[in-house]
Amino acid sequence: MNLRFRLCSIAIYLAVLLLYLAAPALHADTVVMKNGDRLTGTAIKLEAGKLTFKAAYADPIALAWDEVASLTLSKALVLPTSKGTLSVTSVERSASGLIVATPSGPATLDPAAVTVLRSPADQKAYEASLNPNWGHAWTGAANVSLALARGNSDIATFGAGITAARQTRTDKTSLYANTLYSENAHAIPSTSANATGGGLRYDHNVNPKLFVFGSGDFSANALQNLDLRSIIGGGVGWHASRTPKQTFDVMGGLVWTHENYAAFYTANATPPPAEILTHAVVNSFPALDIGEQYTRKFGAGSLFTEQAYVYPDLSTLSQFQFTLNSTFSTKLGKMFNWVTTFSDSYTSFPPAGTLDNDVILTTGLGITLARP
Repeated sequence: MNLRFRLCSIAIYLAVLLLYLAAPALHADTVVMKNGDRLTGTAIKLEAGKLTFKAAYADPIALAWDEVASLTLSKALVLPTSKGTLSVTSVERSASGLIVATPSGPATLDPAAVTVLRSPADQKAYEASLNPNWGHAWTGAANVSLALARGNSDIATFGAGITAARQTRTDKTSLYANTLYSENAHAIPSTSANATGGGLRYDHNVNPKLFVFGSGDFSANALQNLDLRSIIGGGVGWHASRTPKQTFDVMGGLVWTHENYAAFYTANATPPPAEILTHAVVNSFPALDIGEQYTRKFGAGSLFTEQAYVYPDLSTLSQFQFTLNSTFSTKLGKMFNWVTTFSDSYTSFPPAGTLDNDVILTTGLGITLARP
């Protein structure tokens, strides 16, 4: 009696132990290759002809989907089709196609129709990315710099720059802004820099290569007596290069330029103000818009963006304006980065007594802007 009881206890213990050891395998996914190889673990996703599979004892590996004979899943993956999505628990390759197991029963599909498998969470994120809310999917960087000197010098310099972009499968919105102000209290005039610029552009893809766009660029420069220059228009662009690491777009169109130059004091005047002010200048004219935009990723944490536009005056083609804006940012951890912005604004017909070119360069610690 005692011996039988002991033998039963040992048998029960061994059975429980075997079930415990087998539990991971019972809840694991299984993939069988055409050559007979078998792997157990977790199927992560199917994408671009590769099945990403992770065994418990190794890092994720990419298996050629065409070489997979069958896939059995412990948790269903989502299969997008032209008629909706299917919840799939197994896939088996046969002479007539791929046999997939779904809650409503097995179905035979053309192998060309089974190109993507995702987890329910990944499928939900993908569907949300197709039409993201306007306040989401933004990325960018911002930086602020400040320099002060006191004593024999009394100088203050402030600079700031920001770039941001929101890109979806069908459109892209990008914006930039920069400013620089410098003052030397021991000099006359005391202000040695006071310029601000900014702009935005919206692109909408007509097809994978062609897009239409609308843009607006705005600038002000106190030392050039420019109260405000507005350049607004649109046109057609071409995605000359689009890879995961870099993009290059060229574009052309028409813009309307409107600029206000304030009246200013002449250099050697001493009479009352009413007699020493020059006339204000207002210019409005149509112009061509010829430009390009380039982005390049360096490694996992650095990004360079650059855009340049030329605006020839349609009424006098020998007159033109030119703008260049670029940013280079390098991540310093998850939240901070080092940002350098460069801006160049040129006009071939500045008001009398002012220069034709203005450059803004800012660099300093910045904050990474991202909202998924």
